[in-house]
Amino acid sequence: MYVKMKDNKIENIKTRFRESEKVCEKVMDIFSLISNKTRFRILCALKVGDFCVNDIVDMIQLGKISNISQQLRLLSMAGIVERYRNKKQVFYHLKDEKVKKMIVFLEKHYLSS
Repeated sequence: MYVKMKDNKIENIKTRFRESEKVCEKVMDIFSLISNKTRFRILCALKVGDFCVNDIVDMIQLGKISNISQQLRLLSMAGIVERYRNKKQVFYHLKDEKVKKMIVFLEKHYLSS
């Protein structure tokens, strides 16, 4: 009986994995993006509000403006962040609400003392 239940559970898991391959790839892509310290801090800042590159550089203090701009471009290409212009300044906004919730979760459970 135990062996049959175990085999059934294994088959169910294998089926779920096959059916959720695209979801798994998307999640891994997101984790890959936020595994970079600079990008993670950018997302932590953007969850609070919209900021221009200079503000982001000042807040996270992790590199030159060119590096921050490059990281913002990667996040933008991934659809997580979007940019908009207000007069002469370009602002960045956290576009993906699911990523915002994930950042809030991670801060709440792992960054608080």
